[in-house]
Amino acid sequence: MKSLASKLSFFQESVIREMTRKAIENNAINLSQGMPDFSPPKVLIDGIKNAIQQEEHQYSVTYGRPDLREKISEKLLSYNKLNYYPEDEITITCGAGEAIASSIMAVTNPSDEIVIIEPWYENYVPLTRLAEGKPVYVQLNIDDFRLNEETIKESITDKTKAIVINSPHNPTGKVFTEQELRFIADLCKDEDIIAITDEIYEYILFDDSKHISLGSLEGMEERTITVSGFSKTFSITGWRVGYVVAHENLMTGIRKVHDYLTICAPSLLQLAVLESFKLGEEYFSLLKKRYQRNRNFIVDELKKLDFKIVTPSGAYYLFADISSFNMNDIDFADMLVKDKGVAVVPGTSFYNKNNQLENIGQNYVRFCFSQKYETIEEAVKRISNLLNGS
Repeated sequence: MKSLASKLSFFQESVIREMTRKAIENNAINLSQGMPDFSPPKVLIDGIKNAIQQEEHQYSVTYGRPDLREKISEKLLSYNKLNYYPEDEITITCGAGEAIASSIMAVTNPSDEIVIIEPWYENYVPLTRLAEGKPVYVQLNIDDFRLNEETIKESITDKTKAIVINSPHNPTGKVFTEQELRFIADLCKDEDIIAITDEIYEYILFDDSKHISLGSLEGMEERTITVSGFSKTFSITGWRVGYVVAHENLMTGIRKVHDYLTICAPSLLQLAVLESFKLGEEYFSLLKKRYQRNRNFIVDELKKLDFKIVTPSGAYYLFADISSFNMNDIDFADMLVKDKGVAVVPGTSFYNKNNQLENIGQNYVRFCFSQKYETIEEAVKRISNLLNGS
């Protein structure tokens, strides 16, 4: 029998989802996968009921409901300072993951280089490989997760096609500053590079952090592909409704890929998420307070247990240094998840495993704090007992 495609040898199935399976097998608390353990806003539940009553069961327009694209266009202008036309420049996708897949596949030719900030959310590299592009890894400064401008400059060649930026950042919780984003924007303009920005955590911000969309900066509107969605903001990760925004010249290609990947996002859920636009500023304020309370608690408690942590400024993850425990990330994660423990993600999942000289990821694990406060409390209690031998 003939073998599978050789490009599959460059990556494995999701370690994040693997840790969720281990959590289920061991009856552990799941702090590995970014999915809340509480219900979404009532208006969205009512939105599903309404969509069922309207018998919204067939395909939508491939690009997504026109009324949903119109609402997203209004939101983009008011919140992100992005001005895109709903008819030709916004596409509804099956989650942000499909939006990223469609974007990378639409712009990448074989051997094109895609710059990926390391650590990275785990689907960027496999998607680049599936598109037959070459990932080029650029590490954030490990002390504070800032961009290393010189390292990024050195990574650019005449084969560089795009750069992938994720802010707020998964797995570190880093929120890129205006200065950092302006550097990226200048680099893209000077070197004729496309920017693909993953902004799915755009509303989950802490302290004085502000979300800035790269595409809103001068000269970036026509060379930025912006990805976001409803999953994280409204705690509906299983609904799989995201969107991608780009100038018509780029969107033409993205829509071609999207059409053959998925046809359309779930029609019933597209109608239901329209209800989210009825939620006012109070909802977003409470969202931040909920997750900031979780963040403050888990950061303080893990520091007491000798984890080294750069406090996240956004999203609902923290990337914890475990070097003081004299265990690598795989062994540490396996130890934590066993027998009613806690599931976390090994740090090597977010790094280039072929870099044998400097495997930084083995010193880290990722915690997710998207759950109820009471769940986080119980998880910290279990971690403390495991580490202290209780």
